[in-house]
Amino acid sequence: MPVEDVGPGRGERRRLSWMFLVLVIATITSSSLSVISMYHMLALRAEVEGLRAEVVRRREEQSGTLEEVAGKQTHQQEDEESKETIEYLKQTEMGDAVTDHTVLSKRSLGHTSSKAESQPCLQMMANNRRKTFQKEFALEICTAIPWQVGLKRGTALEEEQGTILIKEEGFFFIYSQLSFSQVYYTDSTFAMGHIVIRIKKNVVGDESQHVVLFRCIQSMNRVNHFNTCYTGGLVKLDSGDRLELLIPRTNANISLDGDSTFLGAIQLA
Repeated sequence: MPVEDVGPGRGERRRLSWMFLVLVIATITSSSLSVISMYHMLALRAEVEGLRAEVVRRREEQSGTLEEVAGKQTHQQEDEESKETIEYLKQTEMGDAVTDHTVLSKRSLGHTSSKAESQPCLQMMANNRRKTFQKEFALEICTAIPWQVGLKRGTALEEEQGTILIKEEGFFFIYSQLSFSQVYYTDSTFAMGHIVIRIKKNVVGDESQHVVLFRCIQSMNRVNHFNTCYTGGLVKLDSGDRLELLIPRTNANISLDGDSTFLGAIQLA
């Protein structure tokens, strides 16, 4: 009887020992995994904090750089304005002569700088290789002049079929001159002249497409039939408008030299 009781007790104690060992191993494994997870979590948190600090530092650097660049630009602009003002005052004190056209253009653009600005312009000169021809205007026969381009700068003005084509809207100084040598008509006033016409691209309502901008009339000497007629002024023109010069006479003998007969425009603003 004692031998039979000992066998089962030992087996039970062995099972309990194995279960206890497995439980200890599971506990140790779980603790190890928890420790490893905690380590990774702390490492990730430290990395996130480091990235945040790096982002904040870079933002501060960029903000400082932008402020520095803005400050440099402001100082540079102030220096340039000071230099331009000093240069302008120097030239004013020296009493440099300024032409009327330059003064008008500077006032219209509001410039106080003495630096010359490249303004678009176009001057057409009479072509002495061709002859004058007749053209109808306002139900009357006028004398038209053959033109050639003498001076051109920029793209705001173009020559088109004997007229000046406006490519950019703005304010323009228009000028013209004709040199008359003889007249082939009899008139009690014995006068000669020309007109500068604006041909509108856009017409509203019943307004006329052709508008006379300037008229120039000059008396002629009855003995020596030589005289010049110059006119000019400021006008606002739209893109697509054209300028044309005509002599409101059927026949007129004029000088076709480029320095005597010309039509031009300068864009001011």
